[in-house]
Amino acid sequence: MRILGWLVLVVVAVAAVFVGALLFLPGERIARIAADQIEAQTGRAVTLTGEAEVTWYPVLGVTTGPIEMANAPWSDKGPMFRAEGLRIGVDAKTVFSDEIRVTELRAIRPEILLERNAEGAANWNFGGAGGSGGSATTAPADTSGPGLHLDRLEVTNATLRMIAPGEETAYRDVDLTIDWPASAGPVDVAMTLRPAGEPITLTTRLAALEPLLAGETVPLEFTATGPGGTMTFSGKASSAPTADGRIEAELANLASFTRALGLGAVEMPAGFGPSAAFTGQMALAGDSRLALRDGNLRMGEARAQVRADVDYAAKPRVSAEVTMDRLDLAPMLVGQGTGAGGGGGGATGWSQAPIDVSALSVLDGEIAFAANTVDLGDIELGPVRTTTRIDNARAVTDLAQVGAFGGSLGGQFIINNRSGLSMGGDLSATGVDLKRMLGELADVQRITGTGEARVTFLTSGSSMHALMNALSGEGRISTGRGTFEGIDLDRLFRAGDATGGTTIFDSIDASFRMENGSLFNDDLALQLASLRAEGKGRIGLGPRDIDYLFTPISLKARDGRGIAIPVRIRGPWSDPAILPDLEAAVKLNLDEERQALEQRAEDKVLEKLGVEKQQGERAEDAVRRRLEEEALKGLGRLLGGN
Repeated sequence: MRILGWLVLVVVAVAAVFVGALLFLPGERIARIAADQIEAQTGRAVTLTGEAEVTWYPVLGVTTGPIEMANAPWSDKGPMFRAEGLRIGVDAKTVFSDEIRVTELRAIRPEILLERNAEGAANWNFGGAGGSGGSATTAPADTSGPGLHLDRLEVTNATLRMIAPGEETAYRDVDLTIDWPASAGPVDVAMTLRPAGEPITLTTRLAALEPLLAGETVPLEFTATGPGGTMTFSGKASSAPTADGRIEAELANLASFTRALGLGAVEMPAGFGPSAAFTGQMALAGDSRLALRDGNLRMGEARAQVRADVDYAAKPRVSAEVTMDRLDLAPMLVGQGTGAGGGGGGATGWSQAPIDVSALSVLDGEIAFAANTVDLGDIELGPVRTTTRIDNARAVTDLAQVGAFGGSLGGQFIINNRSGLSMGGDLSATGVDLKRMLGELADVQRITGTGEARVTFLTSGSSMHALMNALSGEGRISTGRGTFEGIDLDRLFRAGDATGGTTIFDSIDASFRMENGSLFNDDLALQLASLRAEGKGRIGLGPRDIDYLFTPISLKARDGRGIAIPVRIRGPWSDPAILPDLEAAVKLNLDEERQALEQRAEDKVLEKLGVEKQQGERAEDAVRRRLEEEALKGLGRLLGGN
């Protein structure tokens, strides 16, 4: 029992000594060591004011008074970091050792300023003359003496300001946690931002912090998670900043993700769906140049291979190559799909759904595009090889190769969204199938053959309906041998039957002009073996109707004088009426007989009146002259009495 009593006394004595030691916990010393180490690592002056108080619960440690860390010497925006105080939790076993182990460091209502100046220097690059570092003193603080090791840094409800030339952004309610259990080991950083109210969580694992701060490249893994999706990076990075590694993004809802980032709801174009994904190799050089290689992009059901270089020092400038198997633009162009209801090639009219090309304002640059198939709704193109240059919301596309209607298209196409949507171009077509082209463009299925065309056009409007009804421009079309289905001109001349049958022609040539969505032509020339045909009229590209007079002429009829039977084509594209124009036929074919009858009647009148026409004189002028002569004679007799 005596031994047990001595043991109890020893335990009580040891406990008393330990508690007494804690009562004399060196709070000021711990706070000063923390400040000195921050100065040593950053080269920035750290100012502590007020007294340090020992805390017992919930963590053993010290609470400091207000603290500030100086900004880069070139800045006049105030301290880079300030807080009402720091809560420093320590490992009691290291309190009186040369290296104090800090288990926890919390900032009380902190304010953090990240700044970049006009020369590109950043205040988070510490140390180094001529860089963005430096402090109020000419050299970092002396790092000799007792050391400090930090296990965990925690910042909650912070205010983060980010300043660059011409812009400033502020984030509130920022949470930051840094776990650093071993000084030479990995560091885990977690940050939560709320740019638009919803949380975006950023997590980073660094292989080592000190080499990164010294400008060395270290392994790094990064993840951004928010409403609608996740983005990850795995590779190497430095504080320069530079980065090289693999990037992956899986966004189930792109609009929700960008809205949470404070960028607004970036909607996918119609028909691409709300989701997007990307994988590829990323290389960041400096803080304004980004390179993407071996990229695979998915937007809804569309998939593309991407290679790009981006300079985003100011407005993003892109140099990219995009390759796809199939690109479906039909939903974006016709609103609710193709066919009659969608306004693509149906009878009800062009779609009035708005066309959104606001993406042209987001970036500038040059984009090379290649696809095996491009679906425009009622028109399918392919293969397609183009180069588009974008400058201030204006895109100019050069068509290097565009397969269309069995032939090919070339030229230049322009989309301008600087002050409302407008389009224009100078396009040519060679070797196109006329039936396929006219059928897909105008729902006209009656002409077959192979042709060439050239058109320049300009239009403006916010929908396909508006664009088609505002078309203006001019062009020419010519063909070789082909057929005109729905009418047999030979049977028309032989039997007067204008319904059914097929006419074979040797060539077609025509020029046209476009005004306010209507195409006007007055020189159509169609050549056949024993016939020729002329045409003139209007084709409504906007209203989707036609009013055209087609006049075939038999070259051998009437003893070689020919006979013409005009045919009027009138009505909607879907069901135009084709009928002979009898009034025009009479005027054309009986004009000689009419003139002969008029001449005989005129001669008879002159004979009765005893009037002779002088050379070049019209009959009515001859009669008037005779009446004037007779009137003068009568007046002379009256005055002279003879």
